[in-house]
Amino acid sequence: MKAITPLFIFLLLLTSCLKEELPVPVHVQGDLILSQVEIGSDYGLQIYYDLASNSIVKTNHKTDWDLSFECDPDGWHVLLNSSLAGAAADMGAVAFTSVVETTDAVWDWDLQTGHLDSTAIGDYRNLEHVYIIDRGYNEQGQLIGFKKIMLEYSLEGSYVMRVANLDGSEDHTVSIIKDNEVSFQAFSLESLTIVDIEPHKDTWDLLFTQYTHLFQDPVLPYLVVGVLLNRNYTSAVLDEIIPFEDITFEDLDNYELSNNLNTIGYDWKSYSFDLGQFSILSNLSYLVKTNSDAYFKLRFIDYYNDLGEKGAPKFELQSL
Repeated sequence: MKAITPLFIFLLLLTSCLKEELPVPVHVQGDLILSQVEIGSDYGLQIYYDLASNSIVKTNHKTDWDLSFECDPDGWHVLLNSSLAGAAADMGAVAFTSVVETTDAVWDWDLQTGHLDSTAIGDYRNLEHVYIIDRGYNEQGQLIGFKKIMLEYSLEGSYVMRVANLDGSEDHTVSIIKDNEVSFQAFSLESLTIVDIEPHKDTWDLLFTQYTHLFQDPVLPYLVVGVLLNRNYTSAVLDEIIPFEDITFEDLDNYELSNNLNTIGYDWKSYSFDLGQFSILSNLSYLVKTNSDAYFKLRFIDYYNDLGEKGAPKFELQSL
């Protein structure tokens, strides 16, 4: 009988200690969901939407607010209401009462990407500049009017704003306190009050709205209807190659997602001047990563409701 060597005993013990290899489970996609939101044929609504629950989180009229104030602890940026084509003109370090007309105003708009280094008001801190705010257009395309403002930012986490009509009437100083549950706190220059617009920053992914797109060379602000991302860690990417139904979770490594707010944007549809109607570009698919690290794919299939009214994006949605 042959002797059992120590090496054989070691290999036998090692083999008995190894766990059986477990198969990697196949990633199962969610069900295909058909959904539709309606901002109105006059594009008057803004609709906040949650992908995971396939539901509308909050809705407001776009004319409910004019400015929004950053609520990050270190944030100080002030945004315009892009859905109204709101604009701002920096009139410089002049007396507040001296600004009475728009003749010399040079207008600027917030960039549609949402980058905070590309805002119309810019860095106002410690400048004591006067700004004219063009409040833009209502749902009927009528000019809302102008206000002049002067801004101060407090390190304690609040904003102080002086606001008046150009003729000096309705001159008030107001304070805006940060709300850490939202990314930006909305404010109405009409009522001079904070307005409850944006939902809790962790509860929504997409904003269906009209917004201002700046075309370049020359700069041309134009109101478009589309979808903006939640700036609270939501990102997306466009795919024009792989058919929507063939995109899987395993494909995600092939994409580089962007946090530009207008990554989905407006150009998933086109307009025919001959036919006087919109059509959907059916080869466009969007992949979205939510702020809870869930992934979805989405494609648009219609822009009209059952009554034939525009402003009602219909889309297919599936979790990856």
